[in-house]
Amino acid sequence: MENEENIQPASLTGQCSAEFIGTFIVILIGDGAGAAATLASQLDGWGVATMWGLAVTFGIYVAGSVSGAHFNPAVTIAMAAFRGFPKRNILPFILSQTAGAFAAAACLYYFWHNLIHQTAAKLNLEIGAPGSQKLMSIFSCFYPSPGIGTDATAWAMVSTSQAFFIEVVLTAFLLLMVFALTEPENTGMPQAGMGPLFIGFVVAGIVGIGGSLTMDAVNPVRDFGPRLFGYLVGFGSIAFPGPRGHEWWLYLVAPIVGGLIGAALYRYGVQRFLPKPVKVKAAGR
Repeated sequence: MENEENIQPASLTGQCSAEFIGTFIVILIGDGAGAAATLASQLDGWGVATMWGLAVTFGIYVAGSVSGAHFNPAVTIAMAAFRGFPKRNILPFILSQTAGAFAAAACLYYFWHNLIHQTAAKLNLEIGAPGSQKLMSIFSCFYPSPGIGTDATAWAMVSTSQAFFIEVVLTAFLLLMVFALTEPENTGMPQAGMGPLFIGFVVAGIVGIGGSLTMDAVNPVRDFGPRLFGYLVGFGSIAFPGPRGHEWWLYLVAPIVGGLIGAALYRYGVQRFLPKPVKVKAAGR
């Protein structure tokens, strides 16, 4: 009998490093697309959605074999609840993800800060004053998208309860698909390393339908890390607590709730019904 090669998992330090780098890639490309759309009109909504999908695909290919490519506390917590991810690793993963998102936001600010301030002057906006979420939306999420408007009429289009529900449903769908696309017993999942590409398609679709409504966080650190950076560079109360007063926690809580719901839906609504291999007894036994 041939000896099977044992592959040792990466250390927690290595996994956290991969989560930092992968999350950095996701936010650099995703929020970078938002900056290109907002400040230079280089992309439309579908272009931004496509770039977010590519960002996630790139990150997974870079870090997936080391950390599992969570890049999202909603994924990490759902994996701990339903896939046996070590609970002691939850906090280190989330801190690494937050740091990666913060670093990417800082990098993008250096890329675009001159144009951010030029655009503020052009639009007669003061950074940190009401209305400046049009520029802060490069980094973090608001509902509805400030591109629709920033006054009471625009706010009435999407209530807080609607925004929470949207984030819950879209994150549930994301986790449902992530679990399906990474399920070893799912004979219908993509083969030959195509899983990350299909997860990217899922993200692009989610951003495509939710971007105008809630800017589609579906990931607490996608919002929180850049939001923290925005606060530190002068956006003040537009970042924390947000112009409505609670954006900062809505985008933390709703995705985690949605992630757990999506994972539970897959576990109890799909996984337990997957066809199981049938053991056939050899002849004469």
